[in-house]
Order: sequence, then structure tokens, then C-alpha cells
Amino acid sequence: MEAVVKIMDARALPSFFDIPDEMRNDKVQVIIMPVPKENTMEPATPKINMGILEKFRTSAESGEFREHLKKKLAEGFKFEFDAQKIIDGTETEEEKQQRYRMEKRAWPDSVAERIKKGEL
Repeated sequence: MEAVVKIMDARALPSFFDIPDEMRNDKVQVIIMPVPKENTMEPATPKINMGILEKFRTSAESGEFREHLKKKLAEGFKFEFDAQKIIDGTETEEEKQQRYRMEKRAWPDSVAERIKKGEL
């Protein structure tokens, strides 16, 4: 499938694009791809915005994220990763990469679910 890729000023995009405030004055990468004919009634699988994911990762290393994890663990919340290792700062690089791969898979799934529910 062919795609048109262009890096441009976000302010030049038409107003019907809902752009997050933090991106409005930045350069953005725009990718335009045709929708396969068999999927014309279904929304395309959302792609991960790596800039937003990187921002999330940076915040994940912050004390605020650790405090959030402590609170959720105290409430009995179960994670698919060892949250205590993040809190203690003992998470290995391999464990961190595994967690990031889980996050990477979870983002498009979450967005797709919200699209199906009509929330996006």
C-alpha cells in the first residue's frame, strides 16, 4: 500500500484535524494512506504517535508516576508488569523494554476500542 508522507507546520493543517495543544506550534509528520476497499466502513487501525509515547515514557520515570503506582498498588490494582520494581528503581533494562512493548501494543488497542464505542 502506498503512502504519502510529508513533514509540515501543524498550523498549516486544516481546522478539521484535532491537534493536541502541545503540537500546534510544532512540525508534524502527516501520513496519508488509502483505506483498503474491504475496510471502507471500519476505521483504520490507529498508529502510535511516538512523540506522545516518548513523552509518556519520560513521565513514567518521574516520581509522580512512582507515586501513582504506589497508590494503585495500595488500592489492590494488579499490573501486567512488576510495578514494585519501578517504584524501587530496580527494573532491569530488559524488563523496561518488555513493559514498553506492552505499552506500544496497548495504545492502538485502547484507541481502537474508544473508536468502536464512539468516544473518539
